[in-house]
Amino acid sequence: MINVVGLGSTSAKDLTLEAVKIMKNGNKNFLRTDRHDSLSFFKENNIKYKSFDYLYDEMDSFDKVYSKVVEILIEESKNKDINYFVPGTPLVAEKTVKMLIEKKIDINIINGISFIEPVLAAVGRDAVDGLLFLDSDANKFDFDTRRDTIITQVYNKRIASDLSLELQEIYDEEDLAYVITNAGIKDEIVREIKIYELPRLDDYNHQSCVYIPRSKGKNLNIILNKMSSIINEEDLYLDEANLKNIKNEIIKKSNSISMDYENEENILALSLLLILLKSNDGLIDLRQIYNKIYKRLDKIADFFK
Repeated sequence: MINVVGLGSTSAKDLTLEAVKIMKNGNKNFLRTDRHDSLSFFKENNIKYKSFDYLYDEMDSFDKVYSKVVEILIEESKNKDINYFVPGTPLVAEKTVKMLIEKKIDINIINGISFIEPVLAAVGRDAVDGLLFLDSDANKFDFDTRRDTIITQVYNKRIASDLSLELQEIYDEEDLAYVITNAGIKDEIVREIKIYELPRLDDYNHQSCVYIPRSKGKNLNIILNKMSSIINEEDLYLDEANLKNIKNEIIKKSNSISMDYENEENILALSLLLILLKSNDGLIDLRQIYNKIYKRLDKIADFFK
């Protein structure tokens, strides 16, 4: 069995009594990384451990590192119980733990304090209205401007620059973001900057993240929600006359599409309106519509052949 233990997000003060008990139980102790302030507890109490940091230098991708860590842990645990310590808490942003679970390895989870709590404290935000949690490699369709968002693994300037460009396709470049480094530790740094300024900072590290408060930026879910509200408030419905008007307008706008002038926003708005009106009248099921569209996506490339 593998005891998977959270070290907490900051220093040794975050260690739980259960975590301390397990690190002293005589099993081999493995740390995904020793770049954590709680390491002082191991050293002060002469607790032996082995860190996997050397793998980060030997391998050219995180995926390879994580796979090797899991391979070693499984091999070490075949004949005896071992302890595996991770920053924060095991089930928040810990890919090696996810991989162990997927391999159906016998594990015992001991929770710690995740880095989310000190990040929220650093920016003074309440997550009650929803919090989106993403890695720095998320794409623009993963974001939701209606929710506060934490973006992890922003550990150098290059990643921050790529992230800034991605975010400017979703948010206004003047929207604010917080860059938090070493959250909850004595040398914590919190800076409020504009999204386009993210690449201007030079001191990102492995404990840096970006926090973006919800904004007024629009996305498809917001549009659908607004359109649905208007339909209900105005008591709009679909009869033969309205169907004919929407259909004719879609045809008209479609005929106007060119390389120089686009009418896609009108066509999309009218198509969504028609779908929502039909849904309200019970003529279609939105879930089935989404499923049918998804199934047809692979055939879209045929249009270009």
